[in-house]
Amino acid sequence: MMATFAVRNNNDFAVKDITIKCTHSANSGTIIDSNERTIYERIEPRKIRTFRDFNMGFINSQAARSRCEVTGVVPAG
Repeated sequence: MMATFAVRNNNDFAVKDITIKCTHSANSGTIIDSNERTIYERIEPRKIRTFRDFNMGFINSQAARSRCEVTGVVPAG
């Protein structure tokens, strides 16, 4: 799965190491797979960064839909 993510940092401080989890479901709606990866980049306060063609790894061949969300960040010091 290759994906493009636009991540907004609404904090008053920079963040880094953004963890993204994608959950995949079949046509029936059943969740059948998930992938989690970390983008080792920095996002400045109140900025949006776009990460194009990010490799999320392989997904189940029966996946019909995917939903991705940020599940963690590290404050950049």
